[in-house]
Amino acid sequence: MKNRIAGLCLLLILSASFPGAEAKDAKKTAPPDIDLTLYLAPPPANDSDQTKAEIEEILKIQKNRTPDMEAAAQADAEEVVFRFADVLGPNFSADKLPLTAVFYAKIHEAEGNNVDPAKDIWARPRPFLQDSRVKPCVKLSKSGSYPSGHATTGTLFAIFLARMVPEKKAELFTRAQVYSHNRMVGGVHYQGDLEAGRIAGTLIAAELWRKKGFQKEFENAKKELRGVLGFTN
Repeated sequence: MKNRIAGLCLLLILSASFPGAEAKDAKKTAPPDIDLTLYLAPPPANDSDQTKAEIEEILKIQKNRTPDMEAAAQADAEEVVFRFADVLGPNFSADKLPLTAVFYAKIHEAEGNNVDPAKDIWARPRPFLQDSRVKPCVKLSKSGSYPSGHATTGTLFAIFLARMVPEKKAELFTRAQVYSHNRMVGGVHYQGDLEAGRIAGTLIAAELWRKKGFQKEFENAKKELRGVLGFTN
């Protein structure tokens, strides 16, 4: 009985501490901060020359895909800011940066709240659904393809990480490009999805910066991050 009570208490603590720990359906009901359908062009038609060209681009990548490329795409399928540790070093980890972890969990939650409604409206089929020659090497997704949530997330992470650690700005944005491109390597996104995701990430970042309390949370996470990484605050 004591173990059951302890487990329930831990669940309540995690739910309160980490944004996005609520039920998935509750997340979907959160209103978006920005209607991306007002700012992004619609995806090309499924039978358009552009979609056909994008499929051929994916097939070319697939033909030259190595085991190392597949492993990188599979690792980058995880939507967590600590995928940027190859830029910021081994101390960039959740166990050493609890405030940073919570802050970027909120960033990821904002991505879903804003991108998912646009995905639902446009409902662009994933490349592997559009053409059976596409053989994904990462976990499949049931959501629409456009815009890319991973590209949006990677852009958001890079924007705020670069503001926290401007010394690594160029490397962070390069890493975000690789993070996005790995969705094409994985066979689950078109090039146009990635481009739209980068625009979406930039728009969402600007909107978040204006939200009440956001900049204070940003500064708290920044102080923690720079201290742990050994940068002068």
